[in-house]
Parts: sequence; structure tokens; C-alpha cells
Amino acid sequence: MKLKNCLILSVTSMMLLTACDLFPFYSIPSSSDGTSNSQTSSGDGFYTPDSYSVTLADVRYETGYVNLDAIGEQKILVIPVNFTDYDCSDIARGCDTTRSDIEKTFFGEASDTGWESVASFYDQSSYGNLTLSGTVTPWFNLDKSTSQLQNLSGYNDPTYYVLRNAVSWYKTYSGSSLTEYDQNSDGYIDAVWLVYATDYSTDAETIYWAYTYWDYEQEASLTSPVANVYAWASYNFMWEGGYGGLLTPKVDAHTYIHETGHVLGLDDYYTYDDGDWGAAGGVDMMDYNIADHNPYSKMALDWTKPYVVDGSADEVSLTLSPFESSGDCILIKNDWNGSPLDEYLLVEFYTPTGLNEADSELGGYPGNGARAFSYPGIKIYHIDSRMGKIGYPSYEFMSFTDTIQIGNDYYTDIAVSNTASYCYADDSFKLVHLIEASGENTLIEGYMAGDSALFLQGDTFNPTSTMFRNFFVNSGKYNDNSAIGFSLHVDSVSSSQATVTISKV
Repeated sequence: MKLKNCLILSVTSMMLLTACDLFPFYSIPSSSDGTSNSQTSSGDGFYTPDSYSVTLADVRYETGYVNLDAIGEQKILVIPVNFTDYDCSDIARGCDTTRSDIEKTFFGEASDTGWESVASFYDQSSYGNLTLSGTVTPWFNLDKSTSQLQNLSGYNDPTYYVLRNAVSWYKTYSGSSLTEYDQNSDGYIDAVWLVYATDYSTDAETIYWAYTYWDYEQEASLTSPVANVYAWASYNFMWEGGYGGLLTPKVDAHTYIHETGHVLGLDDYYTYDDGDWGAAGGVDMMDYNIADHNPYSKMALDWTKPYVVDGSADEVSLTLSPFESSGDCILIKNDWNGSPLDEYLLVEFYTPTGLNEADSELGGYPGNGARAFSYPGIKIYHIDSRMGKIGYPSYEFMSFTDTIQIGNDYYTDIAVSNTASYCYADDSFKLVHLIEASGENTLIEGYMAGDSALFLQGDTFNPTSTMFRNFFVNSGKYNDNSAIGFSLHVDSVSSSQATVTISKV
């Protein structure tokens, strides 16, 4: 059965494009019952789950997606690509040095880079749950020019041609069938990165920018795995940050980290639609390519478990450590379904430390001018990641569901997106919506979230108040029209911890 999916694309977070097509998927899910939370289950108005009833990996597996597993030691095959009219000898730093730069970008120590490598970022962001390694091959010489590839027909995407030929070449070059890159034994290489030797473009008609896609036309092979999920980006993204200056330049992995988030299965949290608005506020790796992943992403990838406020007490106080280093977060929902794939409020204690620090400094991230929050505070998100039963081949929304349902004429997918036109359900719903402490929804006016979005000591969030009810489609209620039922007061905030009190309303 072929299912509908949208190509996940990004040049930088300032220039965003998309394309959709039909394709089948195949994958093996991963899961973890570990938790990074420092506070144990209490029973006094909250608890910490040991595991999730359904994970993002479960949904993607059952609906046929191929994604890199987010738990354990995983391998990525990185192939630098030359064209007949542009190759590594045209790059100022030359072939050998640029290949070394690519190795540092993907697998180097943080100190080898201007910020983090792909591997060092995901080691920290996952709290040690995900370890990335792999090989950067020698340069693959494509037998086509940049224009010939751009105009190549007969493929769903011209980069399929590059992917297939590059993988076939490396099998011959290495003398390996690459089964070591199929760690889940599904017949597909777990992840391929293609880094091409020409500058990227912001022209919507060209393939020369950064995106993640799936070659769904190849049949799986357990004896000689083929590529499916892959990312494609220019070598030039390594220099967007301008780190180290001209004399001692250091590589920048921001774009490669963002695209690897897609390889793991995460969506974009900005919007692709003209006239739509960016509900996540920009300050996130899957939004404006900056800072750490948010709690929803980390729950979806099974890297952390929240403190779940369940309404068994009229009031509960919780002390949080910085989310970026601890994984501490709070989920607020009376009848939570036990999965990241539900609708709820999500709370984190943000600090401009760890993976947030560099992008929070004055000037922000030079690659796109975005800046993370500059001081500690509480972030509150409205998450609507409910699963939907989707008709096939109509792709029409049938109903919300808490279980994965697959049939000849329907399947299950996440029903809500931060892009209105991608929503199967009501297109006014948002997957990840940052609630601004100021009470002004500046995001709907097209602004990126600033420090005023953070809740500070003494601040109160009450969804039924005039100040905040307009952040919700149903005037202070969840999108399913049920009462949120709780308010949150920030009791204290320091550089190392924050205490909040959550009360029934």
C-alpha cells in the first residue's frame, strides 16, 4: 500500500520549501524504558511513567516509514559528492581538507567544531541514549554536471540517481555489502548523508539546498542493503556560522543536525504555508535550526519521560533542573493516554546553558540571525500530537485514535502539523505551540519568540484567564474541547532550578 507523505525540506530556517508525493515505507521501531528524570514517581498529584503506550517509532514502523533508530549506537554512511563541473578541487580548502572538515562536522569532538558536531550534539541532546558513528567515504565522482542532475528525469527526485550510484560505488570500493549499516536488519541502510561539492541555492526550483527524503522505489535486501532515508546538503553549510574567523575556521553543524532530526523521524516546527504562522516560536532545532530539541521531540524519540500531573491532588509543586541537561519536564493532562502522541500542556525549565548557550548569546546564530532565549525561565507548550485514522487513497481525516490502525483503505498518522495545509484534522490546530508569558501571541503576527515568552518568578498561567484563553482555538480549552483544568504558578527561578505549583481550576 502506498501512503501519502510530505518531503521534509529546509535550506535555512529563513527559506523553507516543500514537496509531496506517494510512497511506501519500511522500518523497525526502537524503544527505551530508560529515563533522564531526576525526580521519582510520587503519587501526590503526579507520576513518572516507566514507558510509553505508543511511540513515534511505533507509528512510523507500522505505517512503513524508514527512519534511523533514535536509541543505542547507530551508524550513518556519509558520502561526499563531486560533479563533472564542480568538484572538491574547486573548494578553497581542497579535497582532503574538506573531507576532513566533513568528518569533524559529523563525528568530531565538540572542540573540533565551532559549536557541536552532529554526533556530539545528539549524544548530549539524547542524554546519552543515542550514539552516532559512521564513515565519511572518499569523494564519489558523479558522472553528471550540476545542470544535468537538476534536469534529470525518470526519478521521483533527481537525487535518487546520486544516492543509488554513490551507494553502489561504495560497495565496490569498500568490498562490503554494507550490512554493518543495516543494524536493525530491515534490508535498508539505516541512514545515508550526501554532501555535495557546490554551493547551495535559495531558488525554489533547484535541488541544491538541504533536505531529507526517502528513496521508496528500491526493494529491501538483507544481503546487500539499499538506501532509503537520506539527507542531501551542500558542503557550504559547514561555514554558515563563521566560527573561528578566517585564520582558524571551525565547522558549523547546525543544518546537518537539523536534517538528521528528520532522519530520526522528527517533523519541522515552522510552517511551509504563506500566510500561516510559526507556532513554535523559532527557538528550537527543528524550527530555526538553533539550540536544543524541545521536550516534545525528546519524548517522541523516547529520550525522556515527563512528570505527569494527573489531577489526583488539588495542588502539586515540582522542582525542575535545567531541561537541556536533566530531561526534567512536566506533562499536564487529566486523562493522558500514556503516549507522546496525545494533546497536553508541556512545561520545561529553559536555561541558556549547554546546547542552548552558544545560540543564546548576543547576535544569535550567524547562519540565520536567530537567537535563543538569553536568561532562565519556564516554557509552556500546547502540544497536539494526536494520532488520526486517515482514509486511503483519499487521505481524508476520519477520526482521532489512541491506537495504531492499519487497513486496506486507512492508516494511522500524526493528525496535526505546524503547517496548516499538512493537517489532516482542523487546520487551525498546531502540533507545537509555545505559549508566551506576555499574554500576547506575537507568533501569530509573524514574530520569532523573544525572552518575553518565558514565565519568570511570580508569573501565573491560567488558561481560562482573558490573558491566555486566546492562545487556544477553543478559548482556554484543549483542541478536543475538554477543559485544561490546571493553572501554573512560577514560585522560584534560579540559574540551576525552578519550582512551579500546578493547581486545579
